[in-house]
Amino acid sequence: MKKIYNIFMLVSLIMITACSKSDNATMPDGIVYLNQPQIVKVSGDPAILDTDPLGFKAKITVDLYYKDSQKPDYLDLVIVKNGDAKNAKVIKAKISTYPTEMEVDGKLLTELFGTIVSGDNYDFGTNYIVGEKTYVAFPEGGGIPYGPNTASQPDASPTVRYSAICGFDVDEFIGDGKFLVTVDGWEDFGVDAEAEVKKVDASTIAITYPIPAFKPIILKVNTGDNTVTVNKQEVGDYGNWGYGIFSVVSAGGGTANYVNPCNGIIQVNLSYTVAAGGFGAKVLELKKIQ
Repeated sequence: MKKIYNIFMLVSLIMITACSKSDNATMPDGIVYLNQPQIVKVSGDPAILDTDPLGFKAKITVDLYYKDSQKPDYLDLVIVKNGDAKNAKVIKAKISTYPTEMEVDGKLLTELFGTIVSGDNYDFGTNYIVGEKTYVAFPEGGGIPYGPNTASQPDASPTVRYSAICGFDVDEFIGDGKFLVTVDGWEDFGVDAEAEVKKVDASTIAITYPIPAFKPIILKVNTGDNTVTVNKQEVGDYGNWGYGIFSVVSAGGGTANYVNPCNGIIQVNLSYTVAAGGFGAKVLELKKIQ
């Protein structure tokens, strides 16, 4: 049954109905077969730090998702900045060998688009060329590159993004250690209460728990992309609730657990567990008091 499902998925995703007419159309007339570009981050920096944007270096590979299926005549690797498809830049043309590696860096991005500032996003995709038709990675009229559902397939990566983020300096970020609780899903801190954050080392901070004798929540910051990990740790025992000591661990990956030095925000999505089971994940968000 799994094999049948996969074949159905393949056929449904590569049959595309036309929606416009153009020599450089994003969709052809009728129904055609297209393979799917696959772009993956291989090594280097996961993001661009605004403290040293020219120091950004990374390597990506350009490949095809269906390796044994029909191939395009070639692919053109393109970049857009901040979603501006009208200003897409080709950085490597006529790729026909797969996989092909490409190095990108802050100097290249600056030469193509000018100064890099925090909040800038650089999306990499490929224009797909067959005969006289070009299927663009980033349609000027908007829409999802390569059609709906392409990115939802297992391990599919038709585009990749590098974002410029505020660099994390632990002393500057913490300041006097006073933060305001803005979200408290577990309800121990209290929204609008003041929380204390302390430095452990250059990439580790601790949120002081508001209950005496409870252990602080230790956050490990990936200074390359500002994502946060909370390794499973015991916090404390309320004493009268019957479950014993509870523990927390971050859940949901980097999109749910991060620091944002630009606006002084800490967010962690913590899974709360005891020996008998768990209580699900709850968000704790703090904002630096300026």
